[in-house]
Amino acid sequence: MKVILMAMLSFLLMTSEAFGMKVPKVDLHVSQEEYAISFLPVQKGEVAVLHLASGNHYLINTGTYKDRRQLYYYFNQIHIDNIKGLIITEKSEVDGRMIAELVEKFGIEEIVAGKSLEPFMPKQVSRFIHTIQEDQTFAFSDELTMRAVHEGNEKSEGLDFSITFFQYRFLWMSSQSSHAEGVLLKKPLENVNIVKLPVPAKTEGMSPKLLKHVDPQTAILYRSKERFLNSEMLEAINEAWIDLYLTGQHGLIAVKINRRNYEVLTFDQEDGVFKEGG
Repeated sequence: MKVILMAMLSFLLMTSEAFGMKVPKVDLHVSQEEYAISFLPVQKGEVAVLHLASGNHYLINTGTYKDRRQLYYYFNQIHIDNIKGLIITEKSEVDGRMIAELVEKFGIEEIVAGKSLEPFMPKQVSRFIHTIQEDQTFAFSDELTMRAVHEGNEKSEGLDFSITFFQYRFLWMSSQSSHAEGVLLKKPLENVNIVKLPVPAKTEGMSPKLLKHVDPQTAILYRSKERFLNSEMLEAINEAWIDLYLTGQHGLIAVKINRRNYEVLTFDQEDGVFKEGG
């Protein structure tokens, strides 16, 4: 049974100005043979940063152009000054203006998206787009590769992908339709350690059956309160002894993974979460 290390992520006393706000600094100290994923508590969308040992970063989704001050606030907080690539997971996460601005601002070289999303991507970044379909892979580095577990193009579906690093496997779930569930139940997901759950819709969500099939130890959810969760799903999470983290309650959440263990880090919400007006 793997060891889960829980810690509150300390922040440096030194602050700097970003958009007129003092930003508490966070250093994840990603070393060799290690990578990390930061889940940003933006108000809209599901945005994360993949930190590689090389110092490169991949941004998972972008948030909206209207709310871009939030995104840049968190970039400042976690020392993001370069972005090698983007991963766009679903149609609702496609914001052409935001994608175009990030490509220009950071010189982004790669945009990974499901094949079904290609028609919705801004034309000015088409030369950077690398489409991926079910069971295809994309390499971030020699050591780290993502696999498209499912690439859905129906309502409430998107790109569900996994990243395996040594014996640990992370699964990003976007889809929550009954069709996607049928596909995922046929996939070998029993070795997943950490899962990013899809935000529950009003009519559909992740069923206890699928949750049991994935059987993670840790779950991340872009949600403000547990009460918004489907009661059946919350009961299944509790019965399975899954550690649940919500960006709306824990603020910035980061997971660091190496060959020995993985570590879940949280950052105090009162100090670390963007506030309009600073």
